[in-house]
This record gives sequence, structure tokens and C-alpha cells, in this order.
Amino acid sequence: MGVEKLYESDSFLVVNKPFDMYINSDDENEKNTVTQHIALPDSHLSTSANPLHFVQRLDYSTSGVMCIAKTKSAAGRAGKLFERRLTRKYYLGVVRGHVKFDVADIEFDVGVDPLTASSSHRMVAKTSSASSALETRAAHTRLLALETGHYQREPVTVVLLKPITGRRHQLRVHCAATGHTLLGDYTYSDTVDSAPHRMFLHATRLVLPLESEPLDIQTPEPFFSDERFSSKYKSEKVLRKYRTKEDFNAACDIIDKTYEIGLKYRVFNCND
Repeated sequence: MGVEKLYESDSFLVVNKPFDMYINSDDENEKNTVTQHIALPDSHLSTSANPLHFVQRLDYSTSGVMCIAKTKSAAGRAGKLFERRLTRKYYLGVVRGHVKFDVADIEFDVGVDPLTASSSHRMVAKTSSASSALETRAAHTRLLALETGHYQREPVTVVLLKPITGRRHQLRVHCAATGHTLLGDYTYSDTVDSAPHRMFLHATRLVLPLESEPLDIQTPEPFFSDERFSSKYKSEKVLRKYRTKEDFNAACDIIDKTYEIGLKYRVFNCND
């Protein structure tokens, strides 16, 4: 499975990362990495002759837009935008069940699951004051429902997700905490959801407002163009269009707004 280059300049490289692929690895025998596909095997190391700087990261299971800086100064410029939350990231996801709201703010803190604290592999949302989560940090995700349907006769909802903060596994943890795990998310379904061929989370659009090189990079939707999904999916109700670039951007405009008349709104936090 190759890595598609979406944009390239002297300062930045933006790629479309496939699902089930690592970003990089210190294991020289590991070939399933973004680095192996686009650069020298050691390019993720600072000691490399031509190091790449991963200013943004995606999980192994997550596909989509990922920005890489070619120089240290470019990484610094992009890194400041991420730190100041001036970037905008939009993900397309498919979650289990039919959500009962149009738009939601999910504000559960995210921390390390104490059961996997030694590896930090699994995170957990602090959904109550009695939560056992370790080293929690504030986290905020916005969710907009796009379409309801059925996958292999089981209810699912296509959603637009916008992370306001950037915690490890944030979108996956927040979706699970609302009772709607991402389709195919083996880890946060407690190892139950293993039948789908992938986890259905895709970083569809990245807006990086660099002064000298503003970037707004978007991929086509990746799910319905894949017969392994579309042949098993039956639409029930399209709540708002999203499958073309223009329609997806219009949905992004909706999720960017603090409030819109006519939408059923929900907040998830420890005060619920």
C-alpha cells in the first residue's frame, strides 16, 4: 500500500497516510512505515543527513492527511500553530449506533488507562469524578452527525470530527465515551469489533495558516469508494451532504460555528 503525496514544497510535504501503517520505526526491518515509502529509512532521526520533522502524527489505524516539515525552521513554524491551536483538523468517521444529536461538544479529560500504564498504549476518558484515569489532560472534540445507515445490518452513523485539542487517541476515546465507538476500533471496543477490514477514522482535511505558505489540504472521502465498505453499507438518512469537496467544506463550516439554530445539541462532560 503506497503513500500518496498531496503537496510538496521546499519546506513541507503533505501525504495521505494509509490505514494500518506506522509513521516511522527504529526497527530497520520494519518496512510498513510512511518514512520507508517517502524518504531514507533513517530520515525520522535527528542524526540523519536529511531528517524529516513530523509536526503532526496519526495513529497506526488512522488514515489521512499528515503534514511533515523538511527543515527545522519549517517544523518550528508549524509547531507553533499546533501549540496555539490555530490549525484546523477535520476527520471523517463511522461510529457504531445511531447518535441522538446533531452536534456535540465532548469535553472529557483524557488520561492513561491504569490497566496499561506501563505501556501507555490505551487511553481513557475521565467521565466522572471517580474515574481511575492517570495523568489526565483537558480534551475537547466537536462532533457533527452526517448520515445514518447500517453496516452489515447493524446501525452506524457517519460523523465529522474536529479535535480542538490534540491528545493521544483523543477522537477514539471520546467517541467510545459517548457510547459510540468507531467502527473497527478493536482497542476501544474492548477487542470486540474485529470484523471490519479497518478502523473507520480518516483525517480528511488539514488547514495550516502559515503566513508565507498557507495550506488547506483535503482528500476525497475514503470509505464509500472502497467496495469492502460500500458493499456492506446501506444508507438510511443523509442529514447533511459531505461526499464532495464542496459539501465536506460546508459541513466543516457548520462544525466551526459555536451554535446553529435548528440543530439538536449535546455536551458531554463530567457534569452530565
